[in-house]
Amino acid sequence: MKPTFKILPRTDFQRKDGQYGVYLRLTINRKRNYYSLGVSLPEPKKYWDPVNCQIKRYPGVNVVTLREDNLRIENKHNRARQIIFDFDIAKKQMSAEEFELLLNAKGDIKTSFFDFARNVIDSDHKLSSETVRGYNSYLSKLKAFRPSLLFSEITLEFIKKYHGYMVTSLNNGENTCHKSLSFIRTILYRAMDEGIINENVFHRKYPLKKVPGKRAYLTENELYRLEQLYVNVPLKNYQINVLKYFLFCCYCGLRFLDIKALRYKNLKKEVYDGTEETIIRIIMHKTKDPVEIPLPECAIDLIGYGLPNEKVFRVNSNQTTNRYLKESVSLCQIDKKITFHSSRHTFATYCITHGMSMPTVGDLLGHQDYKTTKIYVKIVPTLKIREMNSVWNK
Repeated sequence: MKPTFKILPRTDFQRKDGQYGVYLRLTINRKRNYYSLGVSLPEPKKYWDPVNCQIKRYPGVNVVTLREDNLRIENKHNRARQIIFDFDIAKKQMSAEEFELLLNAKGDIKTSFFDFARNVIDSDHKLSSETVRGYNSYLSKLKAFRPSLLFSEITLEFIKKYHGYMVTSLNNGENTCHKSLSFIRTILYRAMDEGIINENVFHRKYPLKKVPGKRAYLTENELYRLEQLYVNVPLKNYQINVLKYFLFCCYCGLRFLDIKALRYKNLKKEVYDGTEETIIRIIMHKTKDPVEIPLPECAIDLIGYGLPNEKVFRVNSNQTTNRYLKESVSLCQIDKKITFHSSRHTFATYCITHGMSMPTVGDLLGHQDYKTTKIYVKIVPTLKIREMNSVWNK
């Protein structure tokens, strides 16, 4: 069924100022979606012209304001009609999300890569704050290389030049380049889905390959040294604070945004086999999946007391956390680039080294696919030696 639309005042909702908002109503497969046009009027029966889709002059309205409001209505009407026409000509199904993106687009999204990307970032409410932050960063970096960019300019030669620029001028590693190019590819596929372009240069012409990264983690000895630093060495308050929630995540594997949001109500006291256990139950920020993590004693010792809605830890920004963490790592003479995310790798590696099964580790980390778990797990030499000896030195 072909999508239809109509512009009308919402008479079922009166604002506090007594006005009624004017909306565009889109109907797709009998489902109605309403989009505010940012204009309003009093008494729709009296001052709304349904034939010409305009607001009539009413007492107290400025003539210039009325003209601008009606022009806005007309522009949205014309744009909506063009959007539906374009999808109809292309013989493509249109979703309400695609319609909203195109209806509220700023700039020339049909030719400008930057305008289209900006509208995707601003209007896609399904993107997490972390993803939006990354997209904005990739967009800024691309603008530094090319201040303006049309879809037609994104050729194989352009991608190669941008890749070379990131490597030689910015000293980006291969995986950093991969993320930046993946962003361009994602936006191009979105543009293809919406009928703006017909071809994606990355398809077959420039396939992306990710290099396995060397993710830093703490060995048992290094973790012990950090624990001793926390317990026995006089530190500054900010160092103690960061080290506390970093060590906690070494013991349970939570991501940064999950530890930042962790509240006392997420810590559940439950009895299993006659023993009371403390279990974290949360919905993970990144995947929106539930996870439950039984806490070991070393983690419980780092938890204070608070009201259900109070946060368990006072977590700094990621950048500040990593800066303060670097100071503690340096005091322990650990010559590694340790970041907060290293706690997650440390947890996974420690668990595997001490005999925990891969499925269990993956479940604790909240992974749906255990291939992802393998990225986090480092098979340390001592485990290899122990396993080899158990097999061959009988």
